[in-house]
Parts: sequence; C-alpha cells; structure tokens
Amino acid sequence: MSKLTIKSVETIIVDLPMRRLQRFSATDAKSQSVVLVRILTGDGIEGIGEACTPSGPWWGGESVESIKLMIDSYIAPFIVGADPFSISDLMATVDRAVFGNAFAKAGIEMALLDIQGKSVGLPLHDLLGGAVRRSLPCSWPLATGDADKEIEEAEMMLEAGRHNIFKMKMGALPPEEDVRRACRVAEGLSAKASVRVDPNEEWDETTAKWAAPRLADAGVVLIEQPFPRWNLDACARLTKRSNIAIMIDEGACTPHDMIKIVEKRAADLVSLKVMKSAGILNSKRIADIATAGGIELYMGTFLECSIGTAANMQLAVTLPHLPYGGELSGPGLVADDIAEEPARYEDFELQLAPGEGIGVRIDEDKLNHFRRDRTDKIHSIKTVA
Repeated sequence: MSKLTIKSVETIIVDLPMRRLQRFSATDAKSQSVVLVRILTGDGIEGIGEACTPSGPWWGGESVESIKLMIDSYIAPFIVGADPFSISDLMATVDRAVFGNAFAKAGIEMALLDIQGKSVGLPLHDLLGGAVRRSLPCSWPLATGDADKEIEEAEMMLEAGRHNIFKMKMGALPPEEDVRRACRVAEGLSAKASVRVDPNEEWDETTAKWAAPRLADAGVVLIEQPFPRWNLDACARLTKRSNIAIMIDEGACTPHDMIKIVEKRAADLVSLKVMKSAGILNSKRIADIATAGGIELYMGTFLECSIGTAANMQLAVTLPHLPYGGELSGPGLVADDIAEEPARYEDFELQLAPGEGIGVRIDEDKLNHFRRDRTDKIHSIKTVA
C-alpha cells in the first residue's frame, strides 16, 4: 500500500433544527450547529469528522464559529501534506501550537481515524481493539422544564421502543422546583424506565445533601456532575455518603483529570465524551485509567448528529463494561440530519452502523441545504503548473 498524504482539509458549519426546545442550565436551544470536517488524501480517500458543542460556548468555551476558525487558520496547516496514519505525532504537533480547543482537535482526529479505517477496509472499532457489543442502551434527554410534558414525551419513547432510559437536565430552575420536577417524573415512570438527573455543575454541597436522598427515594438512580468541575473533593464526599450513583462529566476531560478522580475516589462513574477530550484516542486513555481505578464508564454526548454519534459508537462498542449505557441521542433530537443513513435505534438501543471507518456517509443534498454558507475555506496542497 502506498503512503497516504493529506491533500486538503475543509470545514463547513451546518445548522440543524431541533424537534423541540432543549433546555440546559445555562441556555435554551432550538437548533444544533456542528462543524463538518472533510479531509481528503491524494489517493482520493475522504475522512469525515464532526465537531460540535452543546448549543454554544457555555460548556467549554468553544463555539462552532471558533472551531471552524481554529481549524482553518491554526490546525489545518499542520495537517495538509502529512501522513494520516501518523495521528499521534500530528496531534502532538498541533498540541504544541494550539493550546486547548479540544472540540476542534476531536473533529480533526475523527476524520483522520475515518481515513485509516477506509484505507484498510475495516470499521474503526476493529482498529481500537474490536467490538464487544453491537448496540448500546441510550438515554433520552428530558429538558423542557415541565414534568407533565416530560412524562408524556417519555411515554411516547417507551411506546416506540426507542428509549427506556431518561436523563433530566436540571439547573435552569430553582433547586427546590427542579427536585420536585425530577421526583414527579421518576415516580411517574416508576417500573417503566430508568431516570437520571444532570444539574450541570449548578449545586453546592448544601443543596446536594437534601436533594440526593429525595431523588433516591423517588427512584432516580444517578446524579451527573452536581458540583462545579473543579470541586472533586465535594464529589468525593457525596459519593462516599450517598446511596445514589454519582457521575463526573465536566470534571473529567483529560487523562490527568481521570487520575485525580481515581485518587480521590470522586465518583462512581465517569462520562466519556470524544469532544471534550480532544478525540477518541484520549477518550480511550481516560477509559483505561478509570477501569484500572475501579470507576465505571458511561458513554456521553454533546448532541452530535449521526456523524459524531457513529464515531462515538465506534469507541463505545469496544468498552467492556457500560453498566448505565450511554446517551448518544443527538440524532433523535434534530429534525433532520446530513448522513445518508441516520443513526438507528431499535429495541431501546442504538445500533452499531456498518461500514468502514466510522461507518457514515454524507447526504450531499442535505448538506447543501443546511450548511451555513458556501464560502468555506479549503486548505490544500499547492501545485505548481
């Protein structure tokens, strides 16, 4: 096989409408924007990646606009002309030149891994050690703020056989109101579904002391990131005294974060997210540290469309133990997608997409319809006539 060389890097912002309002602790969203990354080799192999944030820069500081700018202006020049199989060296070079910007780096790495899989004719999970499952139970976000509407929405998902796990976004309402709402939903879905909550860093320890036992009594099985991401000590104290599972998300972005979490026994679970950790390979490193330290894994999401979801799933199917499943539910929230074959949910589980690389192809008509503009900059190898 001849050595591959990256010929061009293209980024495109895509704006996808959502089926309904999605409320986070810091913002409301009616649409989801992603950055499509297309990397082309000189041999004509195209790698596809997706970089997205949870509806803006509130979570980690990056936005789709900043992601596109950083890739176009500061990352792509290091990628063009390189060997896509030299990911470790390439990303180390990028890290020296560009601090942070994990979401942008994740989109680039995803496209490079897609090239690797396509070039050898294998799905990415085979390059990551092989699949131990073909599907994943995934939660559905309940984030309207209205308990009755959320119970009705959950019942529809149950009847359709799509989801029987539900995660409630909290933090946009006062804690007392939020806890009442979550308890009402958990009790309304009792014996039908698993309910979890995510305060998105909005609680203090006083709030958690009275909220956790009330939520546990109502049937809620897990609390995600109750405290600010820096406060691992508070998470450790809550984990030790609580009979409800505690999961860290925002506090576990790097392998170094994961080492500290293991040392402090700061959680029962950790949420893996390819975007926050600058890619699939770093996420796998975090998973290995967590597993070695006795902390369980969960496959999180930033509401990627079917492209990023397929890539996340390539990692998820290689993880030996996911006791609470995951939440790769972004494709179900958007009203339309840019993949030829959108993510498929059957029997309450997301199914692994077949195919080489990350297992997804672009629907060019839908891409042209939803792309933000048609003046996207393409970095490519310059040829002399």
